[in-house]
Amino acid sequence: MISLKQFNIKKVQSASNSDTFQIGPLPQGYGSTLGTFLRRTLLSSIPGSAVTAVKIEGVDHEYSSMDGLSDDVLTVALSLKNVVVISKSLDPITVEINVTGKNGQVVEVTAGDIEKNQNIEVVNPEYVITRLTSAKAKFKATLTIERGVGYALPNEDMRKELGVLPLDANFSPVKLVNYAITPARVGRETELDQLDLTIETNGAVTSVEALHVASDILAQMTNHLITQTEQMLSGKEVTIAVNAMQKEQEEQAKVVVKEAPIKVADLNLSTRLTNALLKSNYENLRTLEGLTEEEVASIRGMGSKSYLELLEVLKKYSIKLV
Repeated sequence: MISLKQFNIKKVQSASNSDTFQIGPLPQGYGSTLGTFLRRTLLSSIPGSAVTAVKIEGVDHEYSSMDGLSDDVLTVALSLKNVVVISKSLDPITVEINVTGKNGQVVEVTAGDIEKNQNIEVVNPEYVITRLTSAKAKFKATLTIERGVGYALPNEDMRKELGVLPLDANFSPVKLVNYAITPARVGRETELDQLDLTIETNGAVTSVEALHVASDILAQMTNHLITQTEQMLSGKEVTIAVNAMQKEQEEQAKVVVKEAPIKVADLNLSTRLTNALLKSNYENLRTLEGLTEEEVASIRGMGSKSYLELLEVLKKYSIKLV
């Protein structure tokens, strides 16, 4: 059987926010196995950002209507879910939209009208949220933007503040994943697989970035399986006991983990992020604790994509920025 490490990956087709990759050659049957793993991970586990609540001036609930607005409030709320944003903060961020109508004109309210914020990037500024049809019409709203993974139901606790409309959110930047298996050969070996994988995103990340994150997630899971099975083979199985002693041991283990250094070189980060941290003498990830988000973002060689990757790593290890 051909080695599992012998396959290559190349991009063979590109369109707007969509790429097709060829992965192979793979042993027979492994094309479907790898395609299923990657598809499920890409659609469910890639972090992203979304609008999770809106407060519109003069509106008490989503079934209201506004004079001079082409849509009802419920339609506007649904439309806001299509605004593609990138949040550079782990905490929720609020931004405003403030647009006034003009006499004799229909004024479009677009995603580009969201106020500028150093921690927010609007990916589709041309997207039309709603329209104002009279000079007296005014659309003033406050949006809450959060980071997350997968799909989240509306946070109904937000309704405690009068006029706040919570929204369900699909944080995933991956819109579509398809794959197909085609025959491949190497020399005399003909019964091999080639995986053709197509990934479409909303533009918040590229297809290559999404594929890299998904591969890293699968690597973490398989590495953990290797560790667990090695312990079983050596007779060091970890038994599960729901009792006070077990919980105390877990808490003590967490303290030990927090005190241990986290070496950047061992984290399997992207090459750009690793180089930026090491060249700035951040060999231990814990040394970033207590820095401001601005200080971290200004690390030499730190691009916007590397910064977002770093935020996810800091969140994973419970390292907080100021």
